[in-house]
Amino acid sequence: MTGASGDAEQLTPDHGLVYWRWLAFSFFGIMVSFILYGIVMEYATSGGRKLHELSLIFVTSSLYTTTAYVGKTIRGERPTTVPTYKLFVVAMLSMGSTFFSVRSLRYVIFPVQVLAKSCKPIPVMIMGAFLGKKYPLKKYLNVCVIVVGIALFMLGGNAVKADDAEKGGTTMLLGCVMLFLSLSFDGATGAYEDKIMQRDHVGPFELMFNIQLGKAILAFLSLVIFNEVNYFLQMVQETGPVLLALGVTGAMGQVFIFVTIAKFGALMCSLIGLGRKIVTLIVSIIIYQHPVDTQQGIGLSMAVGAMVYNFADRGGKRAAKKPTVAARDVEEADGVELKGLLSAEGTSAEDESVGEPSDR
Repeated sequence: MTGASGDAEQLTPDHGLVYWRWLAFSFFGIMVSFILYGIVMEYATSGGRKLHELSLIFVTSSLYTTTAYVGKTIRGERPTTVPTYKLFVVAMLSMGSTFFSVRSLRYVIFPVQVLAKSCKPIPVMIMGAFLGKKYPLKKYLNVCVIVVGIALFMLGGNAVKADDAEKGGTTMLLGCVMLFLSLSFDGATGAYEDKIMQRDHVGPFELMFNIQLGKAILAFLSLVIFNEVNYFLQMVQETGPVLLALGVTGAMGQVFIFVTIAKFGALMCSLIGLGRKIVTLIVSIIIYQHPVDTQQGIGLSMAVGAMVYNFADRGGKRAAKKPTVAARDVEEADGVELKGLLSAEGTSAEDESVGEPSDR
């Protein structure tokens, strides 16, 4: 993929104060944007409140499209050579991922969603194994530790408050199915992106513009076809500020991810992203007062520890090559932290191009 992250020389500590200023700017930008996104998302989907998925996708994708257009204009990115129909397929897959990710919050609490998205490698590994791809044993063990940790968290105690009682018990299983579908669509999106970009050129904001425009069109057509335009207008009246906040924080998160990769590389972005995920969990548990017992604490520690180990193991082996970035959607942001988990032992940074932002 061309037109990625490194048109200019990446910064190092040797650049002195400039390096630390940009690092602080990138760090706080990503942390604040995505943590605020998570807080607003949990507010909009807890206490009996529900988000209308098509309305959310239409509003946020419209804002992302505008952001991407400004970004590609400022950077002067060349028009993509990827055929329009292929980009539309990516948009459909990405929309499926976002739809089921948001839909799952009708059945599971937000911390469970954040943790469950760490299982992203599972459908990808199953698909890869089916196609004959082999992974090192430690990658299977790493994924198993994450899964066991999440299971302990979900099955231990009762992290579901009284006003979210419908998200406990067997209902949670339906939410897990939704999350699995979301992860499967996300994996398919990344795989198809990699395939079509092997020969064609597309800049990061050009890609974001085309995909988000496609999602906005798909969401609008769905609202019309399913006769939900009036419901959309009602949702805008009732939850307009919430939809706007999700769109703005998500769009800003995309921009900060791009800046971080452009200035410091994908490894630094992965480290900040991992920290963001952990802080998001802590903030959610504190602000929304989710009770956590000993078993859940152990499970949470196992899942986070496995993710930290994976990052440390991957960071020590990544080659010093310029990474690429293809911003898609805030609901797919976890690919930044997790994509390396599935890379083969000798994979270079060039092969581990970063392709997604979202708070999952």
